[in-house]
Amino acid sequence: MLITLVQSVSACANVTLPTVAPKIAQALGVDASWIGYQVSLLFGCAVLSATFGGGMVSRLGPARTGQVAALLSIAGMALAAVPMLLTMALSTVLCGFALGLVNPGAAQVIVRFTPLKHRNLIFSIKQSGVPAGGVLVGLTAPLIAVSLGWQWSVLPAIAVAFCVLLLMQWVHPVWDSERNREAKLFGTRSGGIGMVWARPALRWLALSGFWFAFIQRSLLTFLVSYLYLVAGYSLIEAGALLALYQAAGGLARPMWGIVADRLSGPPVLIGLSLCTITTCLALFWLDATWPPAVVSAIIAVLGATSYGWNGVYHAEATRISPPREIATLTAGTSSFAYSGVLAGPALFALGYQASGSYPAMFGSLAGAGALGLGCLLLAIRHARLAPPVA
Repeated sequence: MLITLVQSVSACANVTLPTVAPKIAQALGVDASWIGYQVSLLFGCAVLSATFGGGMVSRLGPARTGQVAALLSIAGMALAAVPMLLTMALSTVLCGFALGLVNPGAAQVIVRFTPLKHRNLIFSIKQSGVPAGGVLVGLTAPLIAVSLGWQWSVLPAIAVAFCVLLLMQWVHPVWDSERNREAKLFGTRSGGIGMVWARPALRWLALSGFWFAFIQRSLLTFLVSYLYLVAGYSLIEAGALLALYQAAGGLARPMWGIVADRLSGPPVLIGLSLCTITTCLALFWLDATWPPAVVSAIIAVLGATSYGWNGVYHAEATRISPPREIATLTAGTSSFAYSGVLAGPALFALGYQASGSYPAMFGSLAGAGALGLGCLLLAIRHARLAPPVA
């Protein structure tokens, strides 16, 4: 459960600003769509930190690496409360570096202590920490922003990070018992990206993760603004629907993990891809006349699918990776996913500024889903052709 809480730290830190984006944009005198560039900067920094995440885990251990991530998140969220573009940028850099350190250590702990037959489930439970943190922020940050001011909306993220900082000290003796003090702190220059690219099955799986993350983060970044500016919802109502999106994903992730442990991961990922494509197309037609119950149902299904893939994806990546290279290869596959998050909001923002249409941009995410499905099918083909992992 502590690994799940660690995932919540990164979620709280990277979801807080998009959740109250209209209020921040108003205070800083910029358009709300600019939050897309903030998110891309955050995940660009995550890509950089993920390149040395595997080396840091080997040198310091998963617990110490988690504490470094928690400290960076606390500092970043504190800076986010200062209403200046410069401090917002510095906040984004710190939170981005924290985010890139989370997955390699968690993967090493799970592979070390979890039987193979339950690995999809445990990875999915671990990944449920992301929507859990998002739900916490979605329910509290808009309410705090409206009642106390948007600067105070960072408090939930800081509180979660502080809890992780303390709890990691408790598990440090066990989790970090196999750390290698001679390991290079910054690992290999490519941080596993080159190693992933050299393995066709992992390469195509990582590229599918790029597109799935592209969709997920675009939805997380712009759903509140879309509902608030186009569909006529209040900021609190839109925040609650964002929380529903994340709650559906959080509840679905363990369920997909159980199904994947029974059927294997690839069929589950294919099904989630098809459902994501369908529900993204539904958002193209959304307007203020739609009944709230229908909108809620669509967002719940979209959350369960476009936000439910992560655990099965990470479990599948470890399944086809050599055991001694889990941390490094997890950092590499995470870099591809973070790159999708980096590209998604920025391209979405550019597309919106060119078209002036949120519905068109949400509909275009179905095309990204089709690309992700194509990459996934190629990964499955190469995995079948590859020799067993030693």
